[in-house]
Amino acid sequence: MPSRIKMRHLEAVIALAEEMHYGRAAKRVGLTQSGLSRCIQSAEREANSSLFERNRSGIELTDAGRCYVEHARISVAHGERAMRSANETRGGADSVLQIGKAPDVDPALVDILYSIRLPLFPALDITVQSESSSDLAHDLLSTDLDLALITDPTRNAKLTMTKLSETPLHVVLPSDHILSSKVSLKLTDLRDERWIVFQKRTHPVLYERIMKRTQDAGFHPRSIDHILYPDEAEHLLLATRRVALLTKANALKLAGERLVAKPLDEELLCLDEWLAARAENTSRLVSEFVRAFVTRSKTVLQPPQMSLPIGAGASIRYSTS
Repeated sequence: MPSRIKMRHLEAVIALAEEMHYGRAAKRVGLTQSGLSRCIQSAEREANSSLFERNRSGIELTDAGRCYVEHARISVAHGERAMRSANETRGGADSVLQIGKAPDVDPALVDILYSIRLPLFPALDITVQSESSSDLAHDLLSTDLDLALITDPTRNAKLTMTKLSETPLHVVLPSDHILSSKVSLKLTDLRDERWIVFQKRTHPVLYERIMKRTQDAGFHPRSIDHILYPDEAEHLLLATRRVALLTKANALKLAGERLVAKPLDEELLCLDEWLAARAENTSRLVSEFVRAFVTRSKTVLQPPQMSLPIGAGASIRYSTS
């Protein structure tokens, strides 16, 4: 019974912190306002700290309250995850991993996810969801995910990250373009072309790198069309004879009979791809999966990367934060 009461206290504090209104918070957790107040008071006694400041203008979190809410969200998420895992196990899978991926992750890495077989977990089941790298980091910390394939992540001491590869950007161009016969391209090969690139808000880091690299090379493209989604590039490429600078994952989706994709031989214009997990996660299943994934990625990714001019900088390295 004490554990159940404590969970209700956590939920009450989270609700009040997010609603900042006793009536709405009470309705959200299914309590009367007086019941919510008692939960908050009990939580403050347990924490031996005031979690909220009450004044004429309303309520606000104290420093202790902000810290409490951060950990309370994680605790509640752990409880919800435990129930999901139990239901999934009852459904036939002995072990379940929730894995996220950024949309621009090399497709070869996604293929590896589904190829992993663990002798210690023969009935392993994985689910994969696609989100932005920043959302993936949040979902890892909130325990909604066990692992994530992240591109160019912001370093976070609460995450353990293993670098898998440096994947070059790709240039997509019409198959009859004069540059289509080249194995790879340099940015200077494109100085006289009309470019298609993602909007800055879609890929801010990549956009800044591309613009800086052209500036350092002493030229500016003839024109630049900005797109929000990769499929917008297809019509422009075929109708206006432009070239598109895209991530490998997006470039390969467009490549076919009429369009070709060529790696961009620019070491500074690569996507760093990482496998991330919570630093506090001591699960043997996660550990075994990471070990198998990294081993497999060496075999799949390293040989083709070493054959490219930029391969020396693309070898697999390990890094934790």
